[in-house]
Amino acid sequence: MEAARAAALRGHGVILCEKTKSLGGHLIPGGVPPFKKDIRALLDWYKSEIQDLGVEVRFGCEVTSDLIHGEKADVVIIATGAKPIVPSIPGIEKEWVTTAPEVLLGKKKVGGKVIVVGGGLIGCETAIWLAEQKKTVTVVEMLDDLMIGSIPVPHANRQMVLDMLKFHHVTVMTGTRLVEVTDGGGHLMSADLRKTTLNADTLVLSVGLISDRQLYETLAGKIPNLYLIGDVRETRNIMGAIWDAYEVVRTL
Repeated sequence: MEAARAAALRGHGVILCEKTKSLGGHLIPGGVPPFKKDIRALLDWYKSEIQDLGVEVRFGCEVTSDLIHGEKADVVIIATGAKPIVPSIPGIEKEWVTTAPEVLLGKKKVGGKVIVVGGGLIGCETAIWLAEQKKTVTVVEMLDDLMIGSIPVPHANRQMVLDMLKFHHVTVMTGTRLVEVTDGGGHLMSADLRKTTLNADTLVLSVGLISDRQLYETLAGKIPNLYLIGDVRETRNIMGAIWDAYEVVRTL
């Protein structure tokens, strides 16, 4: 959306293709918790800008090389985002295992006792949202602390999330990894190799994202001016995706 907005402002003819029925990508699940109202406001602003600038939006449109050649596109910008990582762990295919985006979008029902695997920002915010619904939530994080992974979280934001986890009585287990999913919970192992079993009704995965480059790989070498922006280039945060988009369009 930022690439389309910036390109339209600079006088380019823009077609924005979205294979689902809604604009927003990860902003949609990211804006579900009540305390994420700023994300919802950002998404509403982008939709308004896209409409006001007269950008042609095609929903249910999956881009192919034939479509691009048919439109005689001079530039193609790929912003297909990223998909949740599903680790290779015994039992991970069980029906009661889901991902944070699926939970936030209401695609999977969540039981009363929940394990959230992954203590990054997404995992922690999902845990808070579930705890607000009176679920009993435990966050399992393999690192020594929460929200200290590859994507930096501003200090003030991190402290607020830590305070909310405490306020909502979310149990936190750091230095611990999930090693197996069982029928009624999961086997965990701490950094000092101690094993424990934690019972749960639902296990929510939030162990990171992997770039979705399937479209890019089908177009690479066939389209001369092809750009990657946002999570499909490198998984980061909203600011990184917007910055990517603006910088690419600015140089066209």
